[in-house]
Amino acid sequence: AEAALRCQRDEALKMLLRSPMDTSRQVFLLKSFSHDRRLSDCLTLFRACSEKSVPICNAMLDACVDNGDLELAEMLMGAAVDAQTADVVTYNTMVKAYLRQGGIRRAKQLIGTMQGKGLRPNCVTFNELLDGTLREKPEAMWDVVREMQASGCRPNHVTCSIVLKSVSKASRANEVEKALAVVDAMHDPIDEVLLSSMCEACIRSGRTDLLRVQLERQKVVTIKGAQTFGSVIRAYGSLNDVDKVWDTWREMRKRGIVPTSVTMGCTVEALAANGHVDAAYELIREQMEDPQVRPMVNAVIYCSVLKGFSHRKRFDRVWAVYEEMKAEKLECSIVTFNTLVDACARSGEMSRIPMMLEDMAAQRIEPNVITFSAIIKGYCQDNRLDRAFELLEDMKKNRNLKPDEVTYNTLIDGCARYGLYDRGVGVLREMEEMGVPPSNFTLSVLVKLANRGKHPDKAFELCDTICGKYRLRLCVHVYNNLIFTCTSHQRYQKAFDVFAEMLRERVRPDTRTYTLLLRAAVSERSAE
Repeated sequence: AEAALRCQRDEALKMLLRSPMDTSRQVFLLKSFSHDRRLSDCLTLFRACSEKSVPICNAMLDACVDNGDLELAEMLMGAAVDAQTADVVTYNTMVKAYLRQGGIRRAKQLIGTMQGKGLRPNCVTFNELLDGTLREKPEAMWDVVREMQASGCRPNHVTCSIVLKSVSKASRANEVEKALAVVDAMHDPIDEVLLSSMCEACIRSGRTDLLRVQLERQKVVTIKGAQTFGSVIRAYGSLNDVDKVWDTWREMRKRGIVPTSVTMGCTVEALAANGHVDAAYELIREQMEDPQVRPMVNAVIYCSVLKGFSHRKRFDRVWAVYEEMKAEKLECSIVTFNTLVDACARSGEMSRIPMMLEDMAAQRIEPNVITFSAIIKGYCQDNRLDRAFELLEDMKKNRNLKPDEVTYNTLIDGCARYGLYDRGVGVLREMEEMGVPPSNFTLSVLVKLANRGKHPDKAFELCDTICGKYRLRLCVHVYNNLIFTCTSHQRYQKAFDVFAEMLRERVRPDTRTYTLLLRAAVSERSAE
């Protein structure tokens, strides 16, 4: 067939296809040509087939869809409907075609037509519709799930993966639970890929309570892949269970499974994030001694250790590890350099910044907004506020460096450090003029600004104005700063009024809230 196509011997091709040939081989040829983006050859082969069976027609239709020829696909679909040979596969393929172009409405209409012909949508139908809806109209995804349930079609592994993919940090608590309920409704046993997806969904949404339940399923799931081991390790890291992190890593190595860069990264991050930075570093060095694993070690993995040492103010170790990375000739990314610049700011070693920028230039890495924001933070902490504002002006002159919320919050915080109320409010005004909306974090530093600038009443005014304008609801950190502002200015009753409002708004107090209130109560009694 390949030779006949190349020589454009159409008659020879027809004779070949008229000879005894298994339909599955013809379908294989169509799929092979489609995969190689040879739609014209698919069409020639299809026309040469003397008997156009349903599987052959469906393979040709799929080739049109995969190669983006919607017009030809619709023509073939129409012919199949007229000939009464269109089956569920035919309709599913056309549904996929419409969804790929964002045509959810057309896809639903076609499913309705399909049902009108007495054909029942199956799991593939709903999975295509689910995936397309999640891409184009996420809020309507649960309508598709309910429709699927109403039809009596049980979810499969693909359904569950799509639903779990919808879970994010912004997902409501009941949405996470509903996604896991879809998994529970599946007849098939959970495999390691699905276990990984479930763990990742719980981690993304911050539902550590549900994460513990999912990890119990590990006992009945056989894990063979390094990727799933990585997800489980990441899950135990999120639960601050370092012993389980080590148990999972050792179990993987005991089975002779070679870790990928991702698995190693998950393990090092789990250790470093839980305060075991030295152990994370030693694990990297141990893997560097293994010729089979050494190529997997990269700058991203080292970056977890850099962050760990930096956050624990062990800056001598930060610079030593960075020198080691350079000696190992590891290719750093912008994330690596941003971590190092942040370490310069945290340590007050701003003199290292020029060297960092030179190293970035040597690797042809351009500083981004995060880089500049970290440098601005360093200047603010180093009592060089004027230099920080000069850097802001430099950013505004560069089209690729638009200051973001972090940049402006950092500058407001810098003004708060030195009680420069008017200058800080000026930054807020510019932030709004630049189209960068304030957040709860902005409010927390504005309250701090008003407190340090000796304008306690302005703290409440700013919160009321910004909440009304941007529809924000105060979080625990803003309330704590308001309480602290009141106690700092001996307005103890006002502090308790803020606490009462906090409870009315159903904002859960934290340890700092009660600490501030206890101190206020003691101070008020002492004053009496």
